[in-house]
Amino acid sequence: MPAPDPLGAALDAALTGEPVGIAVSGGSDSMALLVTGIAQGRTLRAVTVDHGLRPEAAEEADQVAAFCDGAEVPHDTLQLHLEDGADLQARARQARYAALTEWARAHDLPVVLLGHTADDVAETLLMRLARGTGIDGLARMPARSGTAPTFVRPFLDLTRQRLRDHLTDLGIGWIEDPSNDDSRFERVRIRQHMQALDLDPLPLARSASALAEASRSLDLRAHDLAQCNLSVDGPDVLMPLDAVRHLLETEREQLRRLLAGAMAWIADRPRGPDLARLLGALEGEDRKWTLAGCLGTRERDALRLTREAGTCPPPELGADIWDRWHIDGPVSPTTSVGALGEDIARTPWRESGLPRASLLATPAIREQGELIAAPLAGMANGYGARLRGAPKPFT
Repeated sequence: MPAPDPLGAALDAALTGEPVGIAVSGGSDSMALLVTGIAQGRTLRAVTVDHGLRPEAAEEADQVAAFCDGAEVPHDTLQLHLEDGADLQARARQARYAALTEWARAHDLPVVLLGHTADDVAETLLMRLARGTGIDGLARMPARSGTAPTFVRPFLDLTRQRLRDHLTDLGIGWIEDPSNDDSRFERVRIRQHMQALDLDPLPLARSASALAEASRSLDLRAHDLAQCNLSVDGPDVLMPLDAVRHLLETEREQLRRLLAGAMAWIADRPRGPDLARLLGALEGEDRKWTLAGCLGTRERDALRLTREAGTCPPPELGADIWDRWHIDGPVSPTTSVGALGEDIARTPWRESGLPRASLLATPAIREQGELIAAPLAGMANGYGARLRGAPKPFT
């Protein structure tokens, strides 16, 4: 009886029969993914992303294209133009995903396969541990993420060495990217430390998987708490002070999640240190504070979170969408939409029932610089403003 094929089993578990794209760099991880898909007779289209950082990358893309041609798999090369410098790997990753998304949509591919392995999971875990990251950041990357296309990572439970052994058994080579030995990059340094300490990536990857399950459980609990304790008041999020005090004493992590979700919806996703400062402020006696683009106000019986007016995006001409808002009403090329700001003095804002500070960051419609409407501040004049989406804890 032949030995079971863990690569094929992983691919079967991740996919149905839909056509798929495969991101192939020529490295062992993506080559193992490609040959497994070919062996299964799947409908495939391959793509190689050349970041434009190494002259050898174009030749490597040609090698992948030649392999695909021999296997009768359509192949495309996407040429990017990145500059070397700070945060190179993060910028390259962001540009790569954007290019893959555009490519998949152009070819009507609902799924794109990525060759991440247990080694990638373990390396990411250690990198984030070194930064003091919390549970969510330590959790394993998802096996599936995104829509149109969905990025699928079927090999997260397999090591890089297991994939290389498979290719060696088949007599298929792969390309070694010299940047994988460049100690300028944090991931490379972590990989080298793991090798020096003889750390097995699989147990580390299993820990990251367990943390992902814990993160999902905490999110479910946060969702339930949000239904009971968070409410939307115009542009703001309110939380009873009794609930704040109770969670500070009993479930600080859940309070952190609730506040992080609300603040991300209002302004921008806060960082861990931001949330630590916020919890400290809530334990103190301060009545107001600003943090991560949000203004927090301790009212008589509630915590109010609102957008800090100074962090709003600039006005936009001829746009019916601005910041978190969708504008209803006539918008011409000369009509601008931006923050109300000090023009609030020209509105009957007290009739709205909302605090002045909350209204400063709400939409104002102007024609050639003159205020013509502020829908939330009691000056509609035929315009309306609707929030786009809901705070994360509600979703």
